[in-house]
Amino acid sequence: MPTTPQTVPLPERASLKQLKKRAKDLQRAVRSQQPTALALVARHAPESRNPLVEFTLDTAQLVIARLHGFPSWPRLRQHLAAHSEAPGDQPRSATRKVEDFYRLRTGWASTADVRRCAAAATRAHPDPADWQPLLTARHNGIRVIAFGSPDGVVFAELTPKRVTLSQPAVGASAGEGASVTFHTEFGTIAGVVAPEVGSLVVERPADRRPLGWTLVADGVFVAPNAFLVDSTGLVLRTNGSPKGEIVPVAALPARATAVVDRPAPAVEDPALATEDLTTVLAAADAPPIVDPEQWRPGAHADLTPHERVRLGRYGKLLVWHTTGDRASAEDPFVFDFTPQQGPVRDFAVVGKNSAATRMYYDFADGASGTIAVVGLVEDAHIASVVMRRDGMPDLAARITGGTFLIAGPDLTHLPERGPVTAVLVARCSFPARTNGMSRARNSAG
Repeated sequence: MPTTPQTVPLPERASLKQLKKRAKDLQRAVRSQQPTALALVARHAPESRNPLVEFTLDTAQLVIARLHGFPSWPRLRQHLAAHSEAPGDQPRSATRKVEDFYRLRTGWASTADVRRCAAAATRAHPDPADWQPLLTARHNGIRVIAFGSPDGVVFAELTPKRVTLSQPAVGASAGEGASVTFHTEFGTIAGVVAPEVGSLVVERPADRRPLGWTLVADGVFVAPNAFLVDSTGLVLRTNGSPKGEIVPVAALPARATAVVDRPAPAVEDPALATEDLTTVLAAADAPPIVDPEQWRPGAHADLTPHERVRLGRYGKLLVWHTTGDRASAEDPFVFDFTPQQGPVRDFAVVGKNSAATRMYYDFADGASGTIAVVGLVEDAHIASVVMRRDGMPDLAARITGGTFLIAGPDLTHLPERGPVTAVLVARCSFPARTNGMSRARNSAG
């Protein structure tokens, strides 16, 4: 008689972003033929046939949902939404709304960004002197500004190297819902909305899951670094509607052309250019990564006999990607350490001279408690980074290209009672300066 697979309780203060990351890690592990990951799929999604051929993110999310006792990913998502909205359930103000995720600032844009946008304007644009910032949003190293002008809304996408401007767009009339007026090579999608639209989801027609809520404010919507619009067009779903409107690519404006307005950052070590990081970033099945040719390789290591990880860095952005025995590039994950307002960030610790987050790996015994602590080193004098844990051996980091990597902490082995402290200590090359970067309770980073 078949038995019900054993489930695992959700982590304390579980977030949708955290669980999505775990699902992507599981997908990579399955594609790398890791035995424990394959066993996890066999237990919780036995109906999936030959997952090595086409193990999708949807299936990975289903496995994670069933692992935690939910019949489907939407049911898990509903549980998290209800839990986060429960009265008195936000002691840390840590629930991040879409406004916080995209670091929304209304009625504002930095002076430097406004100047860059004005310099990129052409005769086809209204006079930049008449532009008024409506909002600024940020994601994955990209800033998007919506300007009001006498001729309509002008959108701008800025990277450290490029500026991309839209043509002016007038507001959507009542009943039309939303109109896409801007999309770019880095996956930003934006446009105008009717007054009755309070929320909007933008997704690909072939996707069975939403790619994320967009910002909706002041009659416009913005989805920074969402995805590239291809020949299938896209789908717009307004106000939580389960059915969306398919917008064919022929009905969209042409993809906006970027202007390179800043010289490329210098490559610190030409030898690093021989690494294949640029190839990985360009081929990734993920939202386009800002200025991929300017990323420099960082630390890398074998996490398990089946998993390897490599880091890369561009300014305050950190990217990691994993490969398996087949050495095929998987889609990387970008973490943005630039300052932000709003609720406290999950999984991030930022110090004066270094910053860290963490990634899960090694799906063993039906769950992953094993992590790699990854981060940036901002001070060239830092010679070592060490993780110290109560009652456990110290773990030293690998430091390369302004990044560091510590593989090995296993959260499943931490004591169940009492405070558990993990401290990252960064030491400089001269003894007068020792930086205890941060202290995190019940966390390794």
